[in-house]
Amino acid sequence: MSAQVRTRFAPSPTGYLHLGNARTALFNWLYARHCNGSFILRIEDTDTLRSSPAFETAIMEDLRWLGLEWDEGPDAPGQAGPYRQSERLRFYSSYAQWLVRHEAAYPCWCTKERLAELKASQIKAGVAPRYDNRCREAGPQGGVSGAMPVIRFKTPHRPVRFIDEVHGALTFEAGAYGDFVIIGSDGVAAYNFAVVVDDALMGITHVIRGDDHLSNTPRQIMLFQALGFGVPVYAHVPLVLGTDKAPLSKRDDAASIFTLRDAGYLPEAVINSIARLGWTPVGGGGDGLIELAALAGSFDLKRLSRSASVFDMARLKVFNKAAIAAADVSRLASLAGYPTDVVDVAEVIAAVRANAATVADLKGLISPFIDELTLTAEAAECLAQSQAKAVIKAFLDEAAKAASLDEAAYEGIIKAVKIATGEKGRRLFMPIRCGLTGMTEGIELAKIPGLLGRKKVMDRLGRFVG
Repeated sequence: MSAQVRTRFAPSPTGYLHLGNARTALFNWLYARHCNGSFILRIEDTDTLRSSPAFETAIMEDLRWLGLEWDEGPDAPGQAGPYRQSERLRFYSSYAQWLVRHEAAYPCWCTKERLAELKASQIKAGVAPRYDNRCREAGPQGGVSGAMPVIRFKTPHRPVRFIDEVHGALTFEAGAYGDFVIIGSDGVAAYNFAVVVDDALMGITHVIRGDDHLSNTPRQIMLFQALGFGVPVYAHVPLVLGTDKAPLSKRDDAASIFTLRDAGYLPEAVINSIARLGWTPVGGGGDGLIELAALAGSFDLKRLSRSASVFDMARLKVFNKAAIAAADVSRLASLAGYPTDVVDVAEVIAAVRANAATVADLKGLISPFIDELTLTAEAAECLAQSQAKAVIKAFLDEAAKAASLDEAAYEGIIKAVKIATGEKGRRLFMPIRCGLTGMTEGIELAKIPGLLGRKKVMDRLGRFVG
């Protein structure tokens, strides 16, 4: 085993990167950086029917968007490559044959029909289904003409004990597993075998993953030992659940990084949200944003929780509001689709961003000040009310007399309009807001005239009194 800490993230490119897997990637990245080690990206694409190069590209783009750069991977070759399982088939075949030669594995010719009957009889008898090891001692034998055998690993008859960094000392009894398949009849390596060969040859020292893999660990440890490799340190973190208390799935679009990016969430907000799913930074951190480097500095496997975490969209929005409030104005302008040379865009962003939970919100708040006025259905309905025209006319009259339209001047103007029209509350304020922005919601009304400027104020409101 390598002396340097080496962690890995090994997604299957069968869907978009979801929050649960993103957290796994983050924890592996944080631990590698905390230990000045290496973070490896390996693509587990042996499921040729469901794997897609497009999903591989999307996963890599999402990881980079989150700031989780890898030291070795498909596009960052190192001495442990290649980094796609589809390009490593020769390794699996070679090590499987080594196990057969050393009588630690054997060919099995049992048909699917026999295995199905065996499973059914075991279930009927109330026994946990497992292979009965029929071919273990049978020696070389043939099957149906043209058929190929699977290769099964000879499971040692001893308990598997290991210390998990999250769950502590664990023991799995010897009788829990039958001889399991490591190479299918089609020549494709089974998941548990491919993972062991890859982790060993890539020098992975720490395997940090979801605890849905905990039941795989005894099989993998037995394979490490049979092949003469050192066993890595394991840390199985509880799954991330949705609000329905079901594990997040890569087929749950609402939980994908791609969807969050498209919805206007910033990477630093997503990182801070998922970092706290099963781990607490030193000092707690509250809802404050912590930079990736600082998260890595305090990351400790011993602080990982044993309890499942529920992803909370409301808390993500809190982090995202903080990220938008702290972000550079030129970055926000670009994200919202407004060139930084647009007149007054920086001033508008500074005024409205406290009201934005996402970049989509921000764009909606910027638009009334920069783009041509368009009315929402609600705004049009408001402006059609009986008092709207009189309120707007009174506001125009007072604005024309005012030396300024800033917040201080607004207070005097609106007071005079209230006296002149006898209106108050929404009947007073809403026609002015709708006439200026085309919307019924937004930033404080007192800030709007000053941001728009006198010409836009007079032109826009003038449309509704003619």
